[in-house]
Amino acid sequence: MVLAALAGAGGAFAVPPASELTPLRVEDVIATHSFTEFSRITFSPDGKLMIYAVQDNRQRVSYSPGEFARTGVPLKGTDIFILQIATGEVTNVTNGHSNWGPSLSPDGRYLAFLSDRDGSGQAKLWLLEVATGEMRKASDVLVRTSEVLWLPNSREILVTAAPADLTPEEFAERMSGNPRQPASPGREDSMPGATATIYRSKSAAKEDSNNLGFGAWNLDAYVRDLLLVDVFSGKARIIDRGHRIATYALSSDGSHVAVTIPKRFERAGSQQILFDLDVFSLGVIGFQVLASDVRLRFDGSTFSWSPDSLRLVYQTGGVDATGDCYVVGLKDSAPKNITNLESPAKTGATPFWDSDGRRIYFLHRDAIWTAAPERDKATLLAKIPGHRIVELVARNGIVFSDAHRALILLTYDNELNQYGFYKVDHQTGASVKLVQESKSWVAYSQNRFVTPSPDERFLAFFSEDVQHDQELWLTSPDFSDAHGLTHINPQLDKYQMGAARQIAWRSLDGEQLHGVLLLPGGYTEGHRYPLIACVYGGAFAASKLVEFGPLCGAMNMQLLATRGYAVLIPDAPQHLGTPMLDLAKTVLPGVDKVVDMGIADPSRLGVMGHSYGGYSVLSLVVQTKRFKAAVATDGYSDLTALYGEMSKDGSAFGQSLAESGQLLVGGPPWQFPEGYIENSPLFYLDRVETPLLIVHGGADETVLPFLSEETFVGLRRLAREAEYARYEGEGHSPLYWSYANQLDFCNRVIAWFEGHLRQ
Repeated sequence: MVLAALAGAGGAFAVPPASELTPLRVEDVIATHSFTEFSRITFSPDGKLMIYAVQDNRQRVSYSPGEFARTGVPLKGTDIFILQIATGEVTNVTNGHSNWGPSLSPDGRYLAFLSDRDGSGQAKLWLLEVATGEMRKASDVLVRTSEVLWLPNSREILVTAAPADLTPEEFAERMSGNPRQPASPGREDSMPGATATIYRSKSAAKEDSNNLGFGAWNLDAYVRDLLLVDVFSGKARIIDRGHRIATYALSSDGSHVAVTIPKRFERAGSQQILFDLDVFSLGVIGFQVLASDVRLRFDGSTFSWSPDSLRLVYQTGGVDATGDCYVVGLKDSAPKNITNLESPAKTGATPFWDSDGRRIYFLHRDAIWTAAPERDKATLLAKIPGHRIVELVARNGIVFSDAHRALILLTYDNELNQYGFYKVDHQTGASVKLVQESKSWVAYSQNRFVTPSPDERFLAFFSEDVQHDQELWLTSPDFSDAHGLTHINPQLDKYQMGAARQIAWRSLDGEQLHGVLLLPGGYTEGHRYPLIACVYGGAFAASKLVEFGPLCGAMNMQLLATRGYAVLIPDAPQHLGTPMLDLAKTVLPGVDKVVDMGIADPSRLGVMGHSYGGYSVLSLVVQTKRFKAAVATDGYSDLTALYGEMSKDGSAFGQSLAESGQLLVGGPPWQFPEGYIENSPLFYLDRVETPLLIVHGGADETVLPFLSEETFVGLRRLAREAEYARYEGEGHSPLYWSYANQLDFCNRVIAWFEGHLRQ
């Protein structure tokens, strides 16, 4: 029975008796293995082998966009594994260095991958002969990509690389620094020996007001060469030189490559990027622009080729998009809107074709729709009541269908907070539930969550729950034999993790809210425990019910649950103009609910959060004295300062957050000065009585460290209990910090709560 099979992974591990419960060691949860980003799950053409990549977090080092530009290596300590599906035998085929991006040749003979194993410190293309295990470097091209695409001839590979006319250091400087500005008329740009970096603002009266020359982040980070590499000769042919490339995809016949080009942000204070969709012929020099100034999702990936390689379909995406789908052919004059949706929605999923190219399937407003290239209206195919459709299972731009021509959907039950798989008849839209469980079947390290085998006999997917880490699973399309394939973190088996439940309460305005309550390991009814609230303004917490840990920003909350803490992750909806007040109205009643349930000790309450969650923590401690300890990581207390922060490259991320993003101010400070002050905890620091640990990455380029320092300096001036830990060289999220700093961070947070909530 499928439900029993899916439950097997959890039941296979022995649970120790309560008398033997031990706290989860920080080393055991930090020294985990995880399925690698930038590495898709791959099947061999005959469906007998599965290939995946795993990272050893103990080898993680500090990461920055500039370092990636210089080396092309996104992660350290990653290896590639080949699994024999029939026997379950697993082989590590790389054994050391950093290896990622596995891609199997169409004939199944060769495995291409990216690695720094030649000792140069640079990402290069490598080749493994599957039958013999023989490995060799295929090219000395300095690859800068996460996509390794084979041509149908099993000889050539399409990749992107650092611009050939720049050294790695020059390329890194261009990606992370400020491009040299032209000299002012009538004078030299700077005196010899001067160290000035010049930034200029153009007059809107003389320039197009939308072409402002800066944005929320630096779009030049996408600059790359597009190359075709012969893996046997090592020779590379440049298809396109030195332009921005977000996403690229080969046509099914290998004759053309489609590329999305991020041109500019649509307007100041917005995160909406406008793209061009270009196509290059691999047989002749040159390209054609098929669509211009298109709103797409930020990574430009929401397009796919038709099976006949003559057309493309794309779905508009981003904060200002409608969700309409457009078809454009290689010989067409203009894209054609084939959906003309009556109810626009911010979206951005990739639309897919059926196998004969006559129908297109896409997701819109929690439903699956169909359209046809020759028509101009979409048709609703299926909507599963109470469910959100997470993913339409597809392969190489073509929807997957089982033997009965039914589509397979990954879904989320909004009421039960469970993931499931449904099949939908591609003609009638009739749906049948295949399986639904209190498990998470999504993997945020992957672009696609479900991978069909080429022979359509298997589906590979990821599975985790609140007490068990993520593993790779395999099933037939009817889910009658789903079973786990991997067990990559056996060191976690010996712990009794905390269980989770959903709770409900009403905000001070009467709004129905929910939260995830993680109970202490070995929870005893009637015993009161210290409670940590993990907060993030605007969040809805339901999905955390089935995530391992779950994470609070960057820390696994089982570290606290196994130490006798209860953890609340609450819904925290916010509204335009009142984000700070809304946090008190939503979070504090949730804390009261856990106290009223007899679980939380009202005298031992803590709160923590990361990034906007750090802002959320600060917003709460200036409005209540109830918390006895707080941790704010990579946060900020001054919205005006965040609005005005500028990165070295001239980008201004905070402006987009304030004017059209999660800060909910609604415009610039000169338009809403009171809103910036009223929603900035900095101006109310004299009300803080909660001991506060402030943590920040010293190389954070998203929320600059001075924003935490501003808070600490204010609290120090007020003689309030506070500690500031600045981790030099680290970026915005502790998840990507070096192993040593992750250990120190988690131990520091635990010690802070132990010192203030165990007294």
